[in-house]
Amino acid sequence: MPFDVSKLADHAVIDPDGVEQRLGDLWSERPEVILFLRHFG
Repeated sequence: MPFDVSKLADHAVIDPDGVEQRLGDLWSERPEVILFLRHFG
């Protein structure tokens, strides 16, 4: 079952400058790569 990325559009993330960005705004102008990294330790 493929994941529907449009469901992520309303979620927000914090950019490297500490500003909250809505994911849908990030990819509205160009494609974006989203990487989920899990850290153990």
